[in-house]
Amino acid sequence: MSKVSDFLKNEYKIISTLIYTTGVFGVVFEFANFNREYFLLGVKGVAFISAIFLFIEWINYTRQENYKITSKELEIENRKLLNQATVDRRELEEYFLLWVHQIKTPITVSNLILQKSEFEDKNKLKEQMFYIEEYTNMAINYLKLMDRDADMDITSISLDSLIRSLLKKYSMLFIEKHISLDYNHISANVISDTKWLSILIEQILANAIKYTESGTIQITFEEDSNTLKIRDTGIGIRSEDLGKIFDRGYSGFNGRINEKSSGLGLYLVKTIANVINVKVNAQSTLNVGSVFSIRFPSN
Repeated sequence: MSKVSDFLKNEYKIISTLIYTTGVFGVVFEFANFNREYFLLGVKGVAFISAIFLFIEWINYTRQENYKITSKELEIENRKLLNQATVDRRELEEYFLLWVHQIKTPITVSNLILQKSEFEDKNKLKEQMFYIEEYTNMAINYLKLMDRDADMDITSISLDSLIRSLLKKYSMLFIEKHISLDYNHISANVISDTKWLSILIEQILANAIKYTESGTIQITFEEDSNTLKIRDTGIGIRSEDLGKIFDRGYSGFNGRINEKSSGLGLYLVKTIANVINVKVNAQSTLNVGSVFSIRFPSN
């Protein structure tokens, strides 16, 4: 009804003119004592032509209103896209500022090792070069994740095969840091994207190794809850930091003390988890260790 009311208001002058003109002719016919049948015939003709005119105007009015609505919707959508582009650009800038800070640490350590007269820390240098490669891969993966048109290959994945390939990749760090591994065969398969799930688990495993100076890393799978758990005996996380560890750039007290974290790894974990629809949470006790749980949806 409001649309019809707006239309009538829009055509108010034309309608008023027709009514006024018809009234004038009615008065003229009355005073001139003309045949009223001619007047009524003329009124019918004017009414018919007016109805056709108003119908055409109504169609044009409706079309224009639809154009206005579509234009507004496009304007709102365009504004959203511009805002999203601004947010994405800001996130990208912030991410790589932190990434540059993170990668500087292993580069600095590598340069210090190379400056020694005797090349006795070959394994230590290998470890730092390994981290440089991993941080570079992290940046590449983040860029790929930012591509919203990236294809996902959802399939059945053998957790055992995926985890064993990661353990093989990180075997040098287990040996170098004298960290024990507690892992038994996992028979479960999960439905996910192999590449992104591998990156997610790898980041949690890398953090466990990075913050464990000695002790054990345990990897288990609970079939009743469809949950993969990675436990370490590392430095742990303060309770006041625990709720913020997945925020971009948040390294917490431990990260600041050890200068090993820029708060990018777990942010990448959270972002990937949202994309592949898994739940990741952490439990930790300072100076005791941490447990990261990855819960998969029902197959």
